[in-house]
Amino acid sequence: MATCGLCNRPAVREWLDLGPQAITNRFLRSPDEPDYVHPCKLGVCRSCGTVQLASPVPVDEMRPRFDWISYNEPESHLDDVAEVITRLPGVTPASAVGGLTYKDESTLRRLNKLGLSHTWLARSREDLDIGSPAAGIESVQERLTVTAARGLAARYGRPDVLLVRHVLEHCHDVHEAFRAFRSLVRPGGCVVLEMPDARRALDRLDYTTIWEEHLFYFTPVTIRQALAVAGFEPVFLDSYFYTRENSLVVIARRRAEPPLAASPAELGDELARADRFVREFPAVRDAHRQRLRTFARARGKVAMLGAGHLSAAFINLYGLADVIDFVADDNPKKHGLLMPGSRLPILPSSELVTRDVKLCLMTVRPEIEDLVVGKNAAFTAPGGRLASVFPDSRYSLDKLDPAAGKAA
Repeated sequence: MATCGLCNRPAVREWLDLGPQAITNRFLRSPDEPDYVHPCKLGVCRSCGTVQLASPVPVDEMRPRFDWISYNEPESHLDDVAEVITRLPGVTPASAVGGLTYKDESTLRRLNKLGLSHTWLARSREDLDIGSPAAGIESVQERLTVTAARGLAARYGRPDVLLVRHVLEHCHDVHEAFRAFRSLVRPGGCVVLEMPDARRALDRLDYTTIWEEHLFYFTPVTIRQALAVAGFEPVFLDSYFYTRENSLVVIARRRAEPPLAASPAELGDELARADRFVREFPAVRDAHRQRLRTFARARGKVAMLGAGHLSAAFINLYGLADVIDFVADDNPKKHGLLMPGSRLPILPSSELVTRDVKLCLMTVRPEIEDLVVGKNAAFTAPGGRLASVFPDSRYSLDKLDPAAGKAA
């Protein structure tokens, strides 16, 4: 058994070993360019229930090679989060609020409109000594240390509230991150953490949720466990619904009393969910392979829409490089590049018609699927099919009859 990255107990087992996997932001410029691969092994801690990757990719390898790569998180829930922050005990118009990354900027704007004008946003180069223009959260988490926190406090003052959106799940050293929070926030202050809520992905056996950049797959139970071990307690916790993946928001402050452990029932539920996720991967992988190979033999070419990390995960984890013809994407910066791992070409979506593709797989959020389908009418009008890789989509691939190419 391995040591858990959250509770520090030697209790991680129930491994899902996916073998060496390509870094999904590492697009290739030519067929001869070598792929960097890293072991991808998912484990479950029997003590705290947390699903986690066993070995982080080195930061220098994770850092994107292209400065145009970006990731956008859903934000409609931030209006409510900002309102909650203004109602926290001790928060007044004189309170100071700090943001750790560019992902916190929109929350700061909302707080400004609500009367909290004493705000600051850390700068990657000047405050965190991150020099690469392509650097992202993988580099921020590396700089999230007590030393860096003291530097921020000296420059901006210690905030009453610190915003940290979509960073904790990336941290190679979660405990150092919490020590940094303690050093930076004023006594009695709060840290606002946000991360994906992994429950739905685990429950629906969506293995595209496994991403080399996310070391931890938090749920409300396991984030409470993490806070307790770090000496924090939640004063607010909610999971905001989105069709693809809920946003888990927790506002925490330091706790003087001993940590509160999850109940046996809560831990049992977490372990059951995680164990099923580990156990069912071969069946899900084989079902996707069989369905798509049957379709390709009976109907014709299969492609994917969207050259992002979800498409890369779907192709690479399920071993579909021999089934997919190419990946369509209308970002001109991606044209001519090859997908990491599979080395499939990235081409404009117009090639769906030109190459006579019969089935195109989508990894877009369900709330924009109708829009995407409408934009690809030239493909669907002559009989091309668009299907989502997500099982709870109304366009789900699970609803497709592989032999006939019609909704089952």
